[in-house]
Amino acid sequence: MRRHAIAACLLGLMVVPVSAEEPGTGRYAIQPSVDGFIRLDTETGAMAHCTRRDGVWRCETLAEEKGAIEALDATVRALGARLDDVVGRLAALEAGKPAVEAEPPETVTGIEPAPGFAELLVGRLFQLVRDIRAERQPNS
Repeated sequence: MRRHAIAACLLGLMVVPVSAEEPGTGRYAIQPSVDGFIRLDTETGAMAHCTRRDGVWRCETLAEEKGAIEALDATVRALGARLDDVVGRLAALEAGKPAVEAEPPETVTGIEPAPGFAELLVGRLFQLVRDIRAERQPNS
């Protein structure tokens, strides 16, 4: 029985490959997060969020949403194209080319009588205040 245990240990040591990696580098890369850490599997690229609950560390695999990644990639490409357009327009403005002229503002009719009406309204208000003061003052 003892021979079998020793043979199994020796066989186990022979099966394990010797790694030529630097000390401290392994299969996983760890980065701290707010409530635990993120574990990255450097061989497969899988990521897991590890937290401690009730004194036990648990790691939950972070699912990659391919659709979300593709949508973000499309957004980045669209913003890059828009940035190129803006940079081109800025270069044209700096080169002294005339910019696209804005249309003149539309003339608004009907505003001219407004100051006359406001003046009339304020004048009547002041006259009303004068009349009220005159009524309250005793006749002397």
